[in-house]
Amino acid sequence: MGIKVNLGIFGGTFDPIHIGHIEVANHAASELELDTVIFVPAGCPQLKNNSPEATPLQRFDMVKLAIDNQKMFQVSDIEIKRKGPTFTVETLAKIKENLNFKASLWFIVGADAFSEFNRWENYEKILKLSKICVVTRPGTNEQSENLNELITENKIMFVDWNTPRISSSQVKKIMKDKLEVTKLLHPKVYDYIVKNDLYKITGNMYIFKNAFS
Repeated sequence: MGIKVNLGIFGGTFDPIHIGHIEVANHAASELELDTVIFVPAGCPQLKNNSPEATPLQRFDMVKLAIDNQKMFQVSDIEIKRKGPTFTVETLAKIKENLNFKASLWFIVGADAFSEFNRWENYEKILKLSKICVVTRPGTNEQSENLNELITENKIMFVDWNTPRISSSQVKKIMKDKLEVTKLLHPKVYDYIVKNDLYKITGNMYIFKNAFS
């Protein structure tokens, strides 16, 4: 029969990846007893109003730096190599097709993104391909009525976790406002952003104060 592997798939734009993403992945891995978490930077996200500021390859490079050789974490370029809009259902199907071992897939998603799950391309097939782990803040896992039936009928696990109240958009704003951001990013990711002049922060290297003080 062989050993069955628990595999977590963590998608996102990661523009840029920050400590909150890493903490979510670590906590999900612990709660679900995952053997591996694969970070999947999005190519062209279907429901995002704005395109990522960093290129797909730059976002891939930043994720690779952020996971920093942690054995449990991997990064895949499956979406950034695909042309056209990014659809989770295609990603999960392709990952499952490429596996040469028996695996149970868990798709890791934040509560905000999950709130639009019924708008995702072929979401019914997603539920056949993978279980869903929704990471929420304690006491905030209430869902809209149009998702209640989905949640009731399918194996969707809610995991409460006090993740840092920070988003990639906030990280970029903090950098542009010349505020402290190094505690929110892996040092190698921060250095990469500076070296590649991302997010228009040239000249902002003199840090004046902590944004969360």
